[in-house]
Amino acid sequence: MSKLVTLRRGDLSLCLCPIAGGSIASFRLSTPTGEVDLLRPSSERALADNNALDSACYPLVPFSNRIENGRLRFGDREYHLTPNFPDHPHPLHGHACWRSWELAATDGVTATLAFAYQGPDYPSAYRSELRFGLLDDGLECELSVKNTGPEAMPAGIGFHPFFPKTPCTKIRVPLGGMWLLRPDGIPHGRGAVPPEWDFGELRELGSVVLDHCFSGWDRTARIEWPKRGLAVRMTATPPFGHAVIYTPAGQDFFCVEPVSNANDAFNMAARGVPDTGTVVLAPGEVLAGAMRLAVERR
Repeated sequence: MSKLVTLRRGDLSLCLCPIAGGSIASFRLSTPTGEVDLLRPSSERALADNNALDSACYPLVPFSNRIENGRLRFGDREYHLTPNFPDHPHPLHGHACWRSWELAATDGVTATLAFAYQGPDYPSAYRSELRFGLLDDGLECELSVKNTGPEAMPAGIGFHPFFPKTPCTKIRVPLGGMWLLRPDGIPHGRGAVPPEWDFGELRELGSVVLDHCFSGWDRTARIEWPKRGLAVRMTATPPFGHAVIYTPAGQDFFCVEPVSNANDAFNMAARGVPDTGTVVLAPGEVLAGAMRLAVERR
């Protein structure tokens, strides 16, 4: 059986790679002149290596971004997460994008993936489900995590989509504030969004370099590719109260990530820092949210 699962609806197609961290391999629009990638497609090497980090999009479970030095403080215990990114001391993006998911169901237009985890590095066992559904005008992704163990656990979820960066690409992401980060990506306070990083109005992405977590956004974003005559409007549901914008220098992609928690949120919450997005799930409780990408043709 192929490792890839393909969904089709009208002129849209979605290719999934469950064993590569529940990732999207490609999301494409068929046009009279050929197929257009709406997300950066997985490379052949990434598919061969089951590497979600070089995919089109992958889920973040049970937290987004970093846990400082892998030391998770929760309740009266400290848990130790193994570093999972080369030359980086802070574990990134949880467990799920580094492991294989199972295909639970598909009908050619929708698909549901599932992932379960239990280990000594986390306060409780959990199960996550990821549902993809092609719509007439786009894609809806639903993500959930359920505490399946006997103890409470901190939880966070998110999506990490990669969008193609072309000349004149424009974005609009209304932001209320930002977390001030050390060079290694760990927050040390909060502040206002500086003018050069303010995308409250639609403008060209240009050469801005970012890898920051923002708060207070209205859970919408717009990406336009003027030369393609295409745009994508992202909408997200609660609990996605934070957005990470990642625009690495010299690359042909960028990310606008709807996430529920700030970088190192669980440790900040343990220190009494407010509004980190940390959610504590009692046994049997579920944290869930959805992201929709609506495609506009101009």
